[in-house]
Amino acid sequence: MKKKLCVPLFAMFALSTVHAAEGDVITVTYAESGPTVVIPESLNGIVMSTVNGNHVVLQSTTTTEEYVYSLSGKTTDGSLTITGAYKLTLELNGVDITSQRGAAIDIETGKRVAVVLQEGTVNTLSDCSLGPQKAAMYFSGHPEFEGAGTLNVTGNTKHAISAKEELQIKATTGTINVLGAVSDGIHCGRGRIANTHNYFQMDGGIVNINNAMSDAIDSDDYGCMIINGGIINANVPGNEGAGLKCDSIFTMKGGTLNIVVSGNDAEGIRINYDAQLIGGGIVVNVSGNGSKGIKSKNKTASSTSPTVLNGGTLTFGGTECLFYVHCDNFTDETTGEVTKSRAVSADKEITRKAGNIDIFSYGALNNPFHSDSTTVVEGDGGTLTIHMAPWKFYYGDFQHDMTTYVELHVNETPVPQLSDYAIGAFMGDVCVGVAVDNYLRIYSNSLENSKVSFRVFDLTTEQPVPVVSVSRDVSFQAGSTAGDATNPIIINCSISLVGDINGDNQIDIADATAWTNTYKINPKELRLDIDNSGTVTRDDIKALVSIILTQ
Repeated sequence: MKKKLCVPLFAMFALSTVHAAEGDVITVTYAESGPTVVIPESLNGIVMSTVNGNHVVLQSTTTTEEYVYSLSGKTTDGSLTITGAYKLTLELNGVDITSQRGAAIDIETGKRVAVVLQEGTVNTLSDCSLGPQKAAMYFSGHPEFEGAGTLNVTGNTKHAISAKEELQIKATTGTINVLGAVSDGIHCGRGRIANTHNYFQMDGGIVNINNAMSDAIDSDDYGCMIINGGIINANVPGNEGAGLKCDSIFTMKGGTLNIVVSGNDAEGIRINYDAQLIGGGIVVNVSGNGSKGIKSKNKTASSTSPTVLNGGTLTFGGTECLFYVHCDNFTDETTGEVTKSRAVSADKEITRKAGNIDIFSYGALNNPFHSDSTTVVEGDGGTLTIHMAPWKFYYGDFQHDMTTYVELHVNETPVPQLSDYAIGAFMGDVCVGVAVDNYLRIYSNSLENSKVSFRVFDLTTEQPVPVVSVSRDVSFQAGSTAGDATNPIIINCSISLVGDINGDNQIDIADATAWTNTYKINPKELRLDIDNSGTVTRDDIKALVSIILTQ
């Protein structure tokens, strides 16, 4: 026989027997009038309940038996706290909890918690905007999520989901949606170096994280991160945040990561030690100034921020990687320090063994694939393809597109390969497309009738190239095509002679005068670099005079 208790006011009870029968389930059903708590009589003296309004505390004294706690129903001011010293199973069976006092669910056992999302159910948890809680869903031990249901969580004070130890998303898991978090979407870690109970592991399921104002997923305090399968979709708008942050070793063997980070000085993936990218696929899009697609750091420990030392390496061993970096460098207004935007960055060594790496770097003309130490190529090394342009552009900012094919001519000579040049399509001063080889997709948020112009940039000299003519006018028409591979749009450009400062296609004393006048206004103007030293000095005017005298 089981006892059933409906208690809208404060109450406490203990029910009888010494041992739990196999399959014993403690159920909590929430309602605005108060919760219904059902504990089997076999658990008398083992599991006890305290209820105040819709706030339920369950205390377990067992150290040998794993019990099942099943939650359902809805409350707009309630919570569940479970205390004890043994592992348990938590079934979410269509429960909707909004807490006005702290965490919606707080499991204080320090042990493994199997969190089962019952198939066909939607479960929703959120906490209040003020309080001491670390998360809307908190575990002092290590949760393992499974079950084909759906879980929606919002962290209004700090994290959405937090675990003091490791956190695992099993292959049988359905969907976890973090709808928002003041800090991290999912946070785990306990601050112990070389400890196996300190990691985030994803084996399957789908995790969607939106509006996390710090990191989408943070494996903190020496924490590792292991991605074996499943899909993570993360969107982080905050400055200095990361899509995934790993304090130790990051290992990806399978699954898919889709990460969007829009804050300044942020990273799509931030590793504070070492990354092993073995399988699966990564797509990262960063747009905040000074941001990185993936960054491996050599961290320094402190009393307030312990971490693994002597890191900063990246190994590409088969993961298919696609990085979109469309941002300028970031300048700290207080210190004046400049942080460069990059697609791939490591404080130490980068090793390429296998897999394809595609980079679209639009904005600041930095080295998008950068190591402070060396880059080592082993095995077949995979492929590394980099497309660059000086204009900030991202196709995801637009709703409609059309296709064009272009062919570049410089000084009347066709350019067969565009690796040294960037071609951009513009509507006014807005870049709406960048050519990849001779293929140029043009984007717009209007359906038609916007005139398109073209700009060309020399990536070797980092100078714009004047466009003399375009073989045909182009107006945007959503879904249409302008030109084709056999009849492309011809873009004619002109590159002046070295030393032709005034642009009259000849080099004479007038260019020496133009050099001097330009130097007074802008002494860093690169077209004044006559001796091609990379900097402009008084030696350049001597080189120009020498050219004039020897003609």
